[in-house]
Amino acid sequence: MDHSKIKWIFFDMGHTLLDEDGVHISRLEELTDDLHAIGKECPSIEAMLDEMVEFGTLGKKSPFGSLAKKYGINKSYPYVPALEVPFPETEEALRLLSEKFKLGIIANQRGGSAHRLQAHGLMKYIDFVYSSEEMGRSKPAPDLFLSALDALGCAPDEACMVGDRIDNDIRPAKKLGMMTVRLRQGFYRNRAPECEFDIPDADIDGIGDLPSVFGIKKS
Repeated sequence: MDHSKIKWIFFDMGHTLLDEDGVHISRLEELTDDLHAIGKECPSIEAMLDEMVEFGTLGKKSPFGSLAKKYGINKSYPYVPALEVPFPETEEALRLLSEKFKLGIIANQRGGSAHRLQAHGLMKYIDFVYSSEEMGRSKPAPDLFLSALDALGCAPDEACMVGDRIDNDIRPAKKLGMMTVRLRQGFYRNRAPECEFDIPDADIDGIGDLPSVFGIKKS
């Protein structure tokens, strides 16, 4: 794989740089309490997490929302960013990559993404943050990617998109001519490609494997 032209590496946030399991476990605990309050039984938290993976494999937009709907609950459960944590290898991967590339964020996130990354000690490696709420558009819309590239004066073939979702990260970026790397983690880790644009240039199990994709050895 030729990455000689790459100048910028862009990342998704959830289940890419940040482990969201704690957030979803908290939501599932609240969902369980609500079900028990109305006399309904439900599986264990672990079993419901597995069900969310099944919904992700089917390409559902919101695995948690699909799960709640399955059990007859129509309620909005808060996403608590304070329960996110970086994956153990996130900072080291960003440190190594930042020595050779510019690093950015293109993510479907609410405002304050840079502040959240700062709280985790990661913003010192990040040169650019584009979140959907702040920009008024969201992935997989191509104009979110194009707007980011245009703002940086970066051609698509000079950029790489790294993310966990085929539909939001890999497919739209590859259609634009960007290099793509898929992380097989999170609720969409088992989703199968549906077309040629769904097949990434590299497929890895976690963020710690990313530097080696670009020929960078761990120090």
